[in-house]
Amino acid sequence: MSGTFCELGALVVYLVILLWIGLRSGRQVQTSIDYTLAGRNVPWLIVLATTAATMVGGGASVGSVAKVYQLGLAAAFITAAWHLQLIFTGVFLAPRLRGLNLITVGNFFERRFGELARRLSVLNCLVFMGGALVAQMAAIGAITESVLDIEYQTAVLVGGAVVVFYATVGGIRAVVKTDVLQFVILVGGIATASAWLLYRGGGFEQIQQQLSQLPSSLTQDQPVFALSGPTWSTTRVVTLFCSFFLGEMLVPAYAVRCFIAKGRRAARWGVAGAGLFLLIFHPIAIFTMGVAARSDEQISGQLQQRYDEKLAEQRQERAAELDDLVRRGVRADVDRVEKEIRDQAAAAASQVTFPMLMRSAFPPVFSGVMIAAILAAVMSSADSCLSCVGTIVMEDIYRPHVNPAASDRTLLAVARWTTLLGGVAAAVAALVWRDIVDILEFVYDFWAPTMVWPFLVGIFWYRRERIAAVVFSMLAGTGATIVWRFVLESPGDVSPALFGFAVAVVAWIVALPLCRQSPTNRWLQPVDGPVGEGEEG
Repeated sequence: MSGTFCELGALVVYLVILLWIGLRSGRQVQTSIDYTLAGRNVPWLIVLATTAATMVGGGASVGSVAKVYQLGLAAAFITAAWHLQLIFTGVFLAPRLRGLNLITVGNFFERRFGELARRLSVLNCLVFMGGALVAQMAAIGAITESVLDIEYQTAVLVGGAVVVFYATVGGIRAVVKTDVLQFVILVGGIATASAWLLYRGGGFEQIQQQLSQLPSSLTQDQPVFALSGPTWSTTRVVTLFCSFFLGEMLVPAYAVRCFIAKGRRAARWGVAGAGLFLLIFHPIAIFTMGVAARSDEQISGQLQQRYDEKLAEQRQERAAELDDLVRRGVRADVDRVEKEIRDQAAAAASQVTFPMLMRSAFPPVFSGVMIAAILAAVMSSADSCLSCVGTIVMEDIYRPHVNPAASDRTLLAVARWTTLLGGVAAAVAALVWRDIVDILEFVYDFWAPTMVWPFLVGIFWYRRERIAAVVFSMLAGTGATIVWRFVLESPGDVSPALFGFAVAVVAWIVALPLCRQSPTNRWLQPVDGPVGEGEEG
């Protein structure tokens, strides 16, 4: 009882602090630029903290520890792609983007490639941010339910209400300030936990010896210290690594970190610094925690019991489907469904690895702080998604299509109302769609094929006569992803994101010889905007 009381107490204190930060930040917001870009005056160290906190969301913390428990080193290895992507973005892209004085990703596409590309980019941004926001709201509910035994619906509504409140009142200023707090809690807590667990386990060699003595049905016999195995083949690990590298490159939540920086230098050091820090820290920390949990006989036993329960639930839910396949004698489909059931049960059971590890290793007060850190990870991603949705609707939909002459006060009101209503809609959607992984896989699959290559062309190889080729590559990449994902069902373990991206690049190359003149169609005319060099601070 005392442990639960400490955990709930830490959570309540943390939520109160977030509400207080939102109220204070709201008093500093005077203009729409204050609300959406924090006045473009954020120092590099704060950019580093807010970028890192946004990256280490629920999937990169709780989800990654769970995956390491199941799959070992391979799951930790592929997370390095996220951080390498941030380093690449910070060094090569962030200073150029900051120099353009943009507000949204749509602004970039409009200035480089015209109205059609802008509309395609806005649609993709809304789909990505909307899907990611629903997934983070669902993660708030799922993690709170599994950790504190609070009903899922209640957890979504309460946690979502806190995020919506401070993001609506304080905008990106509140998001950045709460991210700094979340960064400190996450890094301090995870670093302390992983160091202590490694010491307690006697080092990796001792942990490896303990692992050989434990059953492995939940972990599916995947080697702990190998990059591939029966569950994840080498092809799957490589394609997942590439997909992770491309899947979040320049998504609005990270692009806006380039826009809010004090200048080009602050953008470069902030974003690249976040990637470098996380590359050194994050894969090692989650690997340590994952294998520590896997080598703990008590935790493994509890997770195995949870797996057996989830497996029975899944089989009961899909009993009619399995009976029908058995009756028809479709053995291949029976094996496929059985594998899906086992995988879903293992994923559901392993989600509590992180909190279970904290409770077994630490006293109630510290474990309570770490429970707050878990929710901090999820909220840091949710608030960034929510802020981006409000900015996109204000800048890319309301201003150009509804009221081009809108005053700054009106734009600020639109951004706030969109943030509020978007957050409410996401919370309601999370009550219906609870499969976090499926939601995230869907939005990741469509981002890279449509958006990443045009970004790279627009920054490094831009010429007006290539605009039509870029738009063609966006359409081709999206179409290829749809076919690969839904029709062919990702053959050969090659991810739809990687396949679609490859098709987009090939389509661009094929179209180049056909696009030797600047386009005259109004949909392909780039819109000139004020291009600033940005401060050098």
